[in-house]
Amino acid sequence: MNNGFDETFIQQLKDKNDIVTVMSRYLTLTQKGKNFWTCCPFHNERTPSMCVNPYEQYYHCFGCKEHGDVITFIQKMESCDFMSAVEILAKNAGMEVPTFKTDENVQKRKKQKEAVLNILAESAKHYEQNLYEKTAKRAQEYVKSRKFTRTSLQEFHIGYSKNWTDIVQFLKSKGFSYEDMVASGVVEYKDHYFDTFGERLIFPIYNIMDECVGFSARSLVPTDYAKYKNSPNNIVFDKSKIMFGMNFLKKLKQQHNLEYIIIVEGQMDVVALHQAGYKNCVACLGTALTPYHAKQLKYLCDNIVVSLDGDSAGQNATVKTIDTLVKGGLNVKAIKIPENKDPDEYIKAYGKEAYQKLLDEAMDHVVFKIYHKLEQYDLSKIDQKAKFVNTAISIVNELQTSSEKQLYLDVIKKLTDVPIDVLKRDLTTSQDVVKTEEQKIDYFENAVLKSVKFVLASLCFKKDYANFNFDLSKYLQNPSFKNLYETLKQYHNENKQFRISNLYDNDEKIDEALGEILDYNFEDINDPDKYFKECIWKIRENYLKNKSKELTKKLESCTQEEKAEIYKEISLVQKKLREKILED
Repeated sequence: MNNGFDETFIQQLKDKNDIVTVMSRYLTLTQKGKNFWTCCPFHNERTPSMCVNPYEQYYHCFGCKEHGDVITFIQKMESCDFMSAVEILAKNAGMEVPTFKTDENVQKRKKQKEAVLNILAESAKHYEQNLYEKTAKRAQEYVKSRKFTRTSLQEFHIGYSKNWTDIVQFLKSKGFSYEDMVASGVVEYKDHYFDTFGERLIFPIYNIMDECVGFSARSLVPTDYAKYKNSPNNIVFDKSKIMFGMNFLKKLKQQHNLEYIIIVEGQMDVVALHQAGYKNCVACLGTALTPYHAKQLKYLCDNIVVSLDGDSAGQNATVKTIDTLVKGGLNVKAIKIPENKDPDEYIKAYGKEAYQKLLDEAMDHVVFKIYHKLEQYDLSKIDQKAKFVNTAISIVNELQTSSEKQLYLDVIKKLTDVPIDVLKRDLTTSQDVVKTEEQKIDYFENAVLKSVKFVLASLCFKKDYANFNFDLSKYLQNPSFKNLYETLKQYHNENKQFRISNLYDNDEKIDEALGEILDYNFEDINDPDKYFKECIWKIRENYLKNKSKELTKKLESCTQEEKAEIYKEISLVQKKLREKILED
C-alpha cells in the first residue's frame, strides 16, 4: 500500500496520465532531445529551467529545485492534497478510485467526509437563500451599511441564519443524520440540536477546489460572545490550513493574472478589496498565519504584500506574518495603513487610488521591520538612538548574505546619521563568530557528502557501474538520504523496474535528497567506475572513523576490565581503516 492505495493502482494511474500530456494542459512544453522543457510555474522566470523527463516520468526545475511526478504536479497546480490529486487524475483517465473493504476506518472516514461536504454545500445554499427573505431585514440592513454590492453577495455566497433551528430542520428534511450534522460543524448539541451560527451573517469558506468546507459568521447584534464565529476544526476544515478567498486566487493563477497576493485581516477586508478590483487578497480565519498557509500561498505566487490593520495590534501581527512568510521562501512587502484604519475603512474613506498608492509604496519586509521598531524609540535621545541602532542591526543580521546586510545598513544610516563604517563594525561585532560543532561539521564531512550524492545519483540514474554490492543502509544517518537509498535498494532486491517517478509514491520525506540528486552533474567525473568504488570506501571510512572516536570517548568513563575490551575494538577498527576492509 502507498498512501492508502495499492501500488499497482498508483502505477496504472501514472501510466494512463503521461506526465508530458498532463503538464501540457497547464504549460507550454518544448522538446529538446529526449526531454521537454518549460518555464517553471512555481517561480518567476523567462528562460525555461524546468525539465520534464517522459521516460522516468518526473519533472525537475534547475532554478527553484521543485520536482515531482504527475501526482505531485497536480497537487501543486491545483493546491490540493494527495487524495484530491489522485481523484482528478483518475477522472481524467476514466479510472475508478479503489476502496479497501478491509480497512473499515478508512471507509467510514471517507463516507463521513462525503456527507460533511454535502451538508456544507446544502447549508451554504440555504443560508444564501435566507438573506433574500423578508424575515432577513436585519441582515439586509447590515450588508447595505457595509456597502456590499449585489455582485459581492453573489460572488462570496454570503448568507444569513435566521434562527437557531431552521438549518437543523432543513438538513433533516434532506435526509442527513444528526451525527453528520454535528461532524460538519453546522449543528451543535446541548440538550437539543441547534444552529452553530444562529442569527448571524454567514460567510461560506471555500477551499482551493471550490468546495465549501466551513463558515465564518458575524454577529449582527451586541453580544457577550465573539463577534466572529468560525467552524470548528473537523474532517474537512482546519483554520491553520485554509484562508478566506483562496478559491479566487486559483482562478487568477489559471488566467496568468496573479502578480502578487494581498494578505488582510478579515473577510470584510477581502470583500471590500474585491469590490475595489483586488481579487488577489486573502485573510486568515481567527488565527495567525501558519507555515502551512505560507506553503499554500507559495504554490500560487511568490510575491506577497501584507496589508493588516494600521493599529498597533495589526502592525505587530504584520511583523509575525512577515517572519512566517520569509521562512516559507516568499518575497514579502508590507504596508502601514494611515490613521490606524483597516483596508476596508481606508478604501471607503479615500478611494481605490489612495490604497493603490500604498501598495505601490509598500516597503521591503526588512525595511518595514526597521521602521516598525523605530516607532518605539525617541531618536532625539542618545540612549534611545543607541538602543534603536542595536535593534535595527539585529534585524539586518538575520539576513543570509553579506551583500544584503550592507544594503540595509544604508537604511539605518539615513535614520540615525551614524557613519556607515561604525555600523559595519557593530554588525561584525554582533555576529556570533563562535559556531557550534554541529554548525562547523555537517552530518557528513564535505568529501563524504559528495560521495553519498554521487553514489545515490548513480543508482537513481541507473549508471552501468552503479551496484548494491556493498549495503550502505546503516552508514547513511541523514534520514532523507537513507530513505532514498532504501527505496532504490527495495526495487533492486525485488527485481522490479525502477523509474524516478516511483520515488514519489511514498509520503516519506525524501525531498531534500532527491532535489540534490536530480541536480547532479556527472560531466566532471573522469573515471566514474573508479570514483564510485572510492565513494563507497569514503562512506565506510567515515563510519569507521566516527566509531573509533566513540570508542575512544568510552575509555574516559569505563572500568579497567572494560578498557581491555574497548582497546581490542579500537585496534580492529584501525586495522579495517589501514587495509580498507569494507565488510564488518
